Amino acid sequence: MLEQILSAANFELAYLKIVEQFALDRKNWQYHGLDNLLLTDYDLSSGELIATAQLELRQKKAIEPALALKIPKKSNPAKFREIFIYNLKERVKAQAIYQAVLPVFESRFSDRLFSYRPGKPPYLAAKNFGRRYRSHFKSDQALILDLENYSDLIDKDILFAQLQGIFTEVEVLELLRLFIYNQVYREGIISQPTKGLVQGVPLIALFANLYLTDLDFKYQSQVPFYIRVGDDIALLDQRSDKLARIKAEFISDLEAKKLTVNTRKLFLGSAQDQFSFLGYSFNNGLISLEPSFVRKLELGWKQILVHKHLSESQKDRLFRKKLAEPKNNYNFQFAKIIKDKPQVNDSGQLEKVSESFFRILTRFFYITYSSRHRRLLVDRLNQFGLKSLYSYYKKFHYERD
Repeated sequence: MLEQILSAANFELAYLKIVEQFALDRKNWQYHGLDNLLLTDYDLSSGELIATAQLELRQKKAIEPALALKIPKKSNPAKFREIFIYNLKERVKAQAIYQAVLPVFESRFSDRLFSYRPGKPPYLAAKNFGRRYRSHFKSDQALILDLENYSDLIDKDILFAQLQGIFTEVEVLELLRLFIYNQVYREGIISQPTKGLVQGVPLIALFANLYLTDLDFKYQSQVPFYIRVGDDIALLDQRSDKLARIKAEFISDLEAKKLTVNTRKLFLGSAQDQFSFLGYSFNNGLISLEPSFVRKLELGWKQILVHKHLSESQKDRLFRKKLAEPKNNYNFQFAKIIKDKPQVNDSGQLEKVSESFFRILTRFFYITYSSRHRRLLVDRLNQFGLKSLYSYYKKFHYERD
């Protein structure tokens, strides 16, 4: 496998994969690591980049530090999360290793693992869980586990010992080790984290998937339904005492791996009760948008209210401009919500959330909300071609307006 990883053809493919992904994500002119070099800087010297990356990996040269940055969370822009950006040369190395070792990792993973895997995206996990939930929620008990800061707490030595049980070539292990015990550059200081993985390349996702694979196999054999997506785990069984025992044992196994459960999101009880999993809220057979997701939506919609003191014509122009933005207009947003949350079957909630948008829009156009103003809004919106969130929901699920 070592020569497969280090082959020129493998490195050329690794570079092309990165170019392709950057083009899809529009990162060509944005992404740079600590060396400040963009992909476009290598337009005339890609061969040199590939050759250098190949040589350095053959020499097992230490990986250059990844740049640590804090960016606003999508779920809560007022809070920040840390991301790591590797130099492009290190990305090429990681990609070359990744595409060679991927089949080996895949052969070791449970078929109940749905995260960062070809052909097993998280939405299939939600579909699997939703199907089981809808047919068994009256009789099932549920155990829902969410791990606290999963990738940041992975024990490097435990992980490397797992890799030693899979790969027999010492030199291949040494290449993998480069991306486990690597460094970061954070606020002017270069350091090597004592625990956790430096995320930012697909290879790290393989490591994170592997870390709990032994527990996947252990517990999926004990219950009729088990599923894991990264650090989100769900078990369903008809016996509450059995799940209570599994909960205690599972937490003990996680602690042995230096991991902790997020107690705020831990759930053990009847599947008829309210709980959250994979971005959905479950309650007595209904699958809904999570309340936090709805609050975020409504907060975003209310931003238009800062312009409510404009003149009538100015409001019309502003709203028309908003609807003309390809990926930020309301029609696009509504369609995307329904597409991204296909398991939702709580039509009452969708109708209520949909009307919440129009209440906000009524206050934007007419300052205050009243039944009369709401009726006037219907006529006013005819010129804009705006559809409701609820109409997208009905069309998606029932193919009718």
